Amino acid sequence: MTPDDPSGTGRPLPGGQGLKNALRRVFDGQIPNYGDYNLVFAAPYARGSEGPTYPIGYVVGYRWKPAELMIAPVDLAAIRGAGVPVEINMTNLAHALQWVEDGSYEVGTSTGRVFRFGVSADPVLDVGPGTPMRLTQDDDLVDFDSFMDAFIAMA
Repeated sequence: MTPDDPSGTGRPLPGGQGLKNALRRVFDGQIPNYGDYNLVFAAPYARGSEGPTYPIGYVVGYRWKPAELMIAPVDLAAIRGAGVPVEINMTNLAHALQWVEDGSYEVGTSTGRVFRFGVSADPVLDVGPGTPMRLTQDDDLVDFDSFMDAFIAMA
């Protein structure tokens, strides 16, 4: 098993730009002014329940000015929206933090919505039965971590 082949089959996982484009379309179809956001895939955090692939997750849009997160749930098997996106900005932000133990982020709104998620450089997404795909977002992760540092400081 290698980082490019977690299944041990000897073949690298498909994914790449095509998967990024599909996730971008899911986000763009739900969010006004979608072009203002940078995007990362985030896996919902659930202690002990996550495996090496994620059947569901979030497309997280973020922008620096005004500082804002847009969390859009996505059903990876169908590559479509899986719920109502939630906007989090300085008018409804209750808290934002990064957990030291695992590096995951948590953000909460003044209405009681709380999201805890992890963002990794190369998650493996389960886009259908027996169809894992690797999403490479290492450059995006560097920018997102910088954004979250600033967002947390503003909270």
